[in-house]
Amino acid sequence: MIQRYTDFDLLKYYYKELDLFHRLEMEFAMENDSMLIEDYIKIQSTLSHLPQVTFSPNKKVIDNVLAYSKA
Repeated sequence: MIQRYTDFDLLKYYYKELDLFHRLEMEFAMENDSMLIEDYIKIQSTLSHLPQVTFSPNKKVIDNVLAYSKA
């Protein structure tokens, strides 16, 4: 049976969200499918152009969560 990979699968691979088995399976598929590796390279390129954003919660929110967890 031929496995069909979606852009979502490639994103999960990019962000290292696949377990070892699926990661190796994806790598094998990319070695043997030029269109799949092309799609992956496009995703890599696109994501590298996105701004790097980091989020941090407000101190009051953290304090509220900690207070709630103690209760």
